Amino acid sequence: MSLDAVSKIEVLCHSVRREQVLNTIEASGKVHLIDLSELEVPQEDSFLKPADMNTEDLVENISSLEKAILFLQAETKGSVEAPRVPPPSLKEEELMRLLTDRRLLEDARRAWFVAVQKAKLEGALKELLQEEQFLLFWRDLPVPLEELRRKGDCRMVAGTLEKEAVEKAHLLVTEIPLFHIEVILKEKKLEKVVAVTHESVTRDVMQALSELGFSQQDFGTRTGMVPELLETVRLEIELIRKRMAALHNRAVNLALEINKFRTLRDAAGLLLERTVATRSAYSSSHAYLFRAWIRTADLKDFTKKLGQLGEVAVEEIKPEEGEIPPSPLTEKTSAEPYALLTDMYGQPTRQDPDPTPLMAPFYAFFFGICIGDAGYGIALALGCAAGWYIVRRRHGNPRLFQLLFQGGLASIFVGIFLGGWFGIPFDSLPGFLQAPANLLNGLLPGYQPGQPGQEGFGVSKHFLYLTLGLGLVQLTTGIIVNLVKRWRAGEKFAAVVDQSGWLLATAGLFPWLFNHYLLNGTLYDASGPLDKIFVYMLAAGSLLIFIMGGRSAKGFGKIGLGAYALYGIVNLLGDVLSYSRLFALALSSAIIAQVINQIAGMLLHQLGIPILGIVLAIVVVVGGHAFNIAMAALSGFIHTARLQFVEFFGKFYDGTGVPFKPLRYEPRYVHIERE
Repeated sequence: MSLDAVSKIEVLCHSVRREQVLNTIEASGKVHLIDLSELEVPQEDSFLKPADMNTEDLVENISSLEKAILFLQAETKGSVEAPRVPPPSLKEEELMRLLTDRRLLEDARRAWFVAVQKAKLEGALKELLQEEQFLLFWRDLPVPLEELRRKGDCRMVAGTLEKEAVEKAHLLVTEIPLFHIEVILKEKKLEKVVAVTHESVTRDVMQALSELGFSQQDFGTRTGMVPELLETVRLEIELIRKRMAALHNRAVNLALEINKFRTLRDAAGLLLERTVATRSAYSSSHAYLFRAWIRTADLKDFTKKLGQLGEVAVEEIKPEEGEIPPSPLTEKTSAEPYALLTDMYGQPTRQDPDPTPLMAPFYAFFFGICIGDAGYGIALALGCAAGWYIVRRRHGNPRLFQLLFQGGLASIFVGIFLGGWFGIPFDSLPGFLQAPANLLNGLLPGYQPGQPGQEGFGVSKHFLYLTLGLGLVQLTTGIIVNLVKRWRAGEKFAAVVDQSGWLLATAGLFPWLFNHYLLNGTLYDASGPLDKIFVYMLAAGSLLIFIMGGRSAKGFGKIGLGAYALYGIVNLLGDVLSYSRLFALALSSAIIAQVINQIAGMLLHQLGIPILGIVLAIVVVVGGHAFNIAMAALSGFIHTARLQFVEFFGKFYDGTGVPFKPLRYEPRYVHIERE
């Protein structure tokens, strides 16, 4: 088991040592702080109170830094090309020293000021450009705009009419006295018009024009001739663009310090992490009290480090009644990448077995089956090895690449025995590549070489039965793990009887079912005594499941609960059938690979243009197989994880434990060298 033992500790330090204590806790990355402000309320007469730390200014500075960095990145994109290098490595002291660099802080504030000013100018420029477009539309208006708002005996309005309605509007002139309409400029669909009316007929005219689709334009508070306004707006646009160009130049100069700004942001983030951690403590005017969980194996070394600081005391204390300790995991190197999946599902409780090493071999092998092609496995393994190297070089976490790398190796192994090599037809492979696939098919019950549907991978239905058998093995493993788990929890008799029922039912049902309905009696002699033995095992297992399922009820409730538990055999059958998705994904990947090769062959031999045909065939082969590998890897990752989470974990794993979250700052832009 990889579930580590933990101890609860109490750390009491003088207030002058608070920073050093927090630095040691954070740098170790091994201490899970308990937030005392949420769990306990100190007594009124206690000298310790919840620690109060103001982080508003620090949070605001970090936000400004992040915005400034994003602004400088966007503003200088394409003009200042920074070389791609691994994140710089700094010691904690060097990182925190940046927070005292006044010049760097001032430059960061200037960058943020430039970003704010640029944003304001961009908003003003957008409004002016909209105003320019508006004025361009009405540039031919022959009267000052204030005339359109003047009230008196006569009214003047401007607006637009559709072409078909203009002639009808002219007819209104003959019907309504004291009304005139003038077309200013003809557009494609709309015509700009000015209507002049006497106040006595204004209401009638506007109603008639409205019925014709007239849209009156509101010019707001604008005054003067439109061409003059347009010239003024263009001068303002030019001025703003000059100011924006000047700000751009300042941004380019400040961008030379962008790596220092990034480092400063991580320094501020580290300080914020430690400051927020202070809130989890109790404090007085002279002391701070922290409580935390730590791996028992790390306690001695951690106590020694804190003891070197001076006025610091570390004491191991007992957990509170009902308190649930966290569940830290330490995996072996080969299984560590699969902790990614365990974290996605949920942490184990202290009673749960660690599911990661139990799941790892199944996951890798099933992932390899989903891809089912040795050539694809080689390509995937090489690509993930490159990604692994790059992420490690940049001090990131390469667990996903490690997981997929192992899946690529499993794909190579599976593909060799399935005869899958970049979708090349099985009969076209050389003999040494066909041999492993023929060997596997020869081991499958009922396989007869030469029969239709038995020529290799992708056509033999017996591979489907093999995936069901592998699923049965994993589910049986889950039942056995559950037995061990309950045995260790003290349910020895109930665990043996209950899980024995499931083991007997599984061992009796599936061989009988496979032999009668899938393998046509090739697994064993259906008329022999072995057939009855499997039936008796199924009956005995069903009886135990029925009895144990209803043992907690009373009266007729025992029958109901027992029948419900017995129905679980049907669910078990469904779980086994779920593993057929492995065959389906492998088959779909192989078919797509073959289709890609066929399309490339058609382009190469039937296009009639030799050079172009070769180029297109290469594009189809490289692009098609790359896409197929990506889709196969994505499908394999998701569906294999589903089999683990739903079918396998459901047999023994709760996953409701408390995650072990040690205080540890993960920088964005730098790598912190820690002792």
